[in-house]
Amino acid sequence: MNVVSIVQHRVTKWIVLALFGVSIAIGVNQFILAMSIVNGTSMQPTLHDGDRLLVNKFSFLFHTPERGDVVTFQDPSDANRYLVKRVIGVPADRIEIKDGKLLRNGQVVTEPYIDTRIEDGNFGPIVVQKGTIFVMGDNRHRFASRDSRYDTVGQVSVRLIEGKVEWILWRPSLSAHL
Repeated sequence: MNVVSIVQHRVTKWIVLALFGVSIAIGVNQFILAMSIVNGTSMQPTLHDGDRLLVNKFSFLFHTPERGDVVTFQDPSDANRYLVKRVIGVPADRIEIKDGKLLRNGQVVTEPYIDTRIEDGNFGPIVVQKGTIFVMGDNRHRFASRDSRYDTVGQVSVRLIEGKVEWILWRPSLSAHL
């Protein structure tokens, strides 16, 4: 083997290895895990603007979202945008907001992740339909979250769900204070 053949062989191996690595990374991003960035304050105090999230896309291939899960999903009114919200109701749940409190199936829901009563007024009651979920942002201040209470989102089809938020990978606001 001459020097040119050896170099060509090594370059070919590196190109194949790089293409294989890129293919694996794309596959993981499309079907297993993805990174997402929070844009806005609708999930405060749980999530903050700019937070980098790890989203588990694999989670809902075998089971449906459960109450309390934080999920990302395609915005029903804008296919190029994704929202992040908390699952409040699953099919057959009766959801109502009365006097600043969330009621699910007639019972007040304890929500340790919020920092205020619901300020947007009364809502419902409605029953969550089969194949959908009812979502709300954790920020319950007046007009702070566009969620299932509004016609532009409504009950979210499970087909629009991208995945479950598993971890906050990085919170820029914390690094600014160091």
